[in-house]
Amino acid sequence: MKPRTPLLLWALALAGCSEEAPNTATGETGGPAPDWTLVDVNPDSATHDQPRGPRDYAGSVSGWYFAHAT
Repeated sequence: MKPRTPLLLWALALAGCSEEAPNTATGETGGPAPDWTLVDVNPDSATHDQPRGPRDYAGSVSGWYFAHAT
């Protein structure tokens, strides 16, 4: 690794920690992202065939993964 690489990585990480990062969907700073829902297609899920979105998990930590298969 080059000597400047750790400094560059640190600077990029620090830049991503801004509290007033713009919302890329609306261009506004701060506040929640736009609300959206997707239908749960997992047949083993308790919420199968129901629309689910971030609002369903307000107040808790959640991670979102979107996959596509053909």
